[in-house]
Amino acid sequence: MLASHLHDAGFFPIEWPTALPEPVAGRTYVRPCPQGVLRVFVPAESKEVEVYAGRLTAGELRYRGPAPSETELRQLIINAFGRSIR
Repeated sequence: MLASHLHDAGFFPIEWPTALPEPVAGRTYVRPCPQGVLRVFVPAESKEVEVYAGRLTAGELRYRGPAPSETELRQLIINAFGRSIR
């Protein structure tokens, strides 16, 4: 369900290489914006998300925690840049 919320918000999945010795299974979604890139990582074994903003390869972590509803997810995305991204 989270994947459909991200898709509705304009995100698309990407393949993301990792340099971690034990990578965390999950899916990464991105949305290009005039201010930079929003990146959301959804771990496979968790109901939490990580929201990053800025450059794709060096984004700043803006949120890590639960995102149980579409409304809350949209608010997290808006807060990542501190203003509306529409």
